[in-house]
Amino acid sequence: MKSLLLAALLLLGSAVTVRAVERPSFDPKIGAQFDLGRKLRDSSGAERSLDEILSGKPALVVFGYDKCPNLCGVTQQAVASDLQKTGLDPADYRALFISIDRTETPKDAASAKEIVAQSTTPAGLKAWHFLTSADGAGASLAAEAGIHFEARPRVDQFVHPIAVLAVTPKGRISRVLPALTFEPRDLRLALVEASANKLGSIADHVFLLCAGFDTSKGRYTAPIWAALKIGGIATLLVLASGIALLARRRA
Repeated sequence: MKSLLLAALLLLGSAVTVRAVERPSFDPKIGAQFDLGRKLRDSSGAERSLDEILSGKPALVVFGYDKCPNLCGVTQQAVASDLQKTGLDPADYRALFISIDRTETPKDAASAKEIVAQSTTPAGLKAWHFLTSADGAGASLAAEAGIHFEARPRVDQFVHPIAVLAVTPKGRISRVLPALTFEPRDLRLALVEASANKLGSIADHVFLLCAGFDTSKGRYTAPIWAALKIGGIATLLVLASGIALLARRRA
């Protein structure tokens, strides 16, 4: 009887341990459509729809919460700093930080904006929108993106994945860049691609034609690597054709 009780306690303990280390799911879908009609408040307290906020511009979108003591602030500052190195005009894109915490207010958003201002220029800061929603619109948008989170009331925090989403002017996800692994070139190309090549230079457009996007690393591959991949595939096809031809002759 004791052995059965001990076994049951061990199984229960294992289940609790597994539950404790479970992470919220993160499964963003390329092409997923945001509800452009959802209303959000910016750091000034003004309420606008997502469509109005995008204003026909491609955007980089990050979901998190303003009081996050972990990666949210670091990601904001990294994106802001690297956007300055892309060479793109901040007037041509948007950078959105959307809070998943319905208790956060425009005041919290304003505080986060002040911190990010240290990593960018006044012109660069104009592209940023720190958005909150008392009705949970931010959390709903995150769910539409395939980002889920878990509240931890005891420590007043959320457990959530974080990434940078490139979004088209019509609110569709075009690329997903893992947080803190991107470079300025990745942000630039993601925005150029999201804009349907309305942004960027001829060199950017040629690069996107020749290069690929490595989903395993969340990075754009250099043209030489793309060419090598194409060449490798072509070589395999030639070899396969040759083997098939020899097999037919022998038959």
